[in-house]
Amino acid sequence: MNCATELFTLPCEQRDFVEWRKGRSEFAVWAIDLNQPDLVALSAQYRNHLQHFLLADYVRQPHITVQIAGFPGVTANLADEFTPQQMQAQIARLMAIKQAPFTIEVAGVDSFTSAAYFTVNDSSGGIARVRQALACAGDDDFPYTPHVTIGLYRSVFSMAKVMRDLSAGPTFPPLQLTISKISLLTYQAAVIGGVLSPLIEFDLTKQQLVTVNRQNQPKN
Repeated sequence: MNCATELFTLPCEQRDFVEWRKGRSEFAVWAIDLNQPDLVALSAQYRNHLQHFLLADYVRQPHITVQIAGFPGVTANLADEFTPQQMQAQIARLMAIKQAPFTIEVAGVDSFTSAAYFTVNDSSGGIARVRQALACAGDDDFPYTPHVTIGLYRSVFSMAKVMRDLSAGPTFPPLQLTISKISLLTYQAAVIGGVLSPLIEFDLTKQQLVTVNRQNQPKN
């Protein structure tokens, strides 16, 4: 491969990005929580297989990010803050589309320059419809690929080498998963790759919002 055209990974840093969070503690995302035994076990196997590439201490449970929400706050003093009014507007649009539970397939592995991931087949279009319902101005300015993150890269590596090792990882049959809820999840902004905690859930079967008891949620 010509060195001039060779691709490399982008390293992630395990530190508190104080210049980003500006004193705020939690960041929120709309996501599909896939914290299921088969996928949790498969994620652990791949993280072990790729540990020479990956940032240590990534403990985030399997999930598919659908839309970024922001830093929860009563008022939007900064552009990346997420208010109750914005959340209610998104929930109203989610209710309006009447999306029933749908099926996705986790079927392979691939990589961005920043992270290795499991590929997701959204053949029913459920993720796309939910993502559109939750969209705000500017959300679709960037390409979107539904995926389940395996881990983040800790340094600069040859993508060719990474892809060879990734392709040689544990084999697994396609996982057919039924999606019956959409979650608003938060994580501690000072911790890279920390645990996700549900704030609210939208039940696609009942078409109603469920408030989650966070008292016993794991802390990181």
